[in-house]
Amino acid sequence: MSDEQRPAGWADDERVRRWIEGAAQRERQMVSMTEELFAAADLQPGEAALDVGCGTGPTTLEAAAAVGPTGYVIGTDIAPPMIATARQIAAARPQGVAPQWLVADAQTHDLGAGRFDVVLSRCGVMFFPDPVAAFANLLRATRPGGRLVAVVWQTREHVPFFEIPYVTATRVLTELGLTYEPVALDDNQCSLGTPERVREVLEPAGWVEVQAHPTDRTMYLGGEQSPAEAARDSLDAGPIRGVLDGRSEEIRERVRAALEHELSPHFDGTGVLLPAGFMVVTARRPG
Repeated sequence: MSDEQRPAGWADDERVRRWIEGAAQRERQMVSMTEELFAAADLQPGEAALDVGCGTGPTTLEAAAAVGPTGYVIGTDIAPPMIATARQIAAARPQGVAPQWLVADAQTHDLGAGRFDVVLSRCGVMFFPDPVAAFANLLRATRPGGRLVAVVWQTREHVPFFEIPYVTATRVLTELGLTYEPVALDDNQCSLGTPERVREVLEPAGWVEVQAHPTDRTMYLGGEQSPAEAARDSLDAGPIRGVLDGRSEEIRERVRAALEHELSPHFDGTGVLLPAGFMVVTARRPG
């Protein structure tokens, strides 16, 4: 896959709106991912942290609580509605350590030099058009000896969240005699999907001690949802969008029904439980 990958669509106001509407449900889905992120970050009181691709801010708020009043956290996202929502959510919470919020492209924005002890991200660093330049910019913002901690998706074949819906959709389209442009296994959110790819990007950017560890955690697809609900919401998430966008409602319903059937065996009474398929990435700025 080229470094000059296509942006994932966060300039699409409708996509951002849907993401914000589903944020609370998505948090229930991403519990294990959040736990792994903060276990690896090991934030300490008094540290300064940058949360990249923070969305509506749940990880930023958690980081702010971890560093306490002697530290500080900045949550940054490229989509202004995300940051606006994050501000509203933070303002509605009980008084505590207040993070700062920044609308910015972390690939190009001047984030300061040597400012942060840790750069962290939960699925927010896979969409840079030039990832080496982006991680070099993040390196510059990190103090010498500081650390990078992120969770990223593996390539699609290791992520049932994406693979089951995609394979189901392409099978239905083939059965209907319809053509489609295949979506690469390392497309968009899966662009940092192997340890080798992580090293190919981070090491030229200047990071050292680069590690990427796949986990054996599980996650509930869409949170605590029935197979029918999870199938419905999956039609607009991940690589399935590459083959379904612009299709008729009749075709989408055929895919939804087939996907509900595929997901039903994974329902455990609480939700559709699947292997999570993400990696924990860690690295350090030379000190």
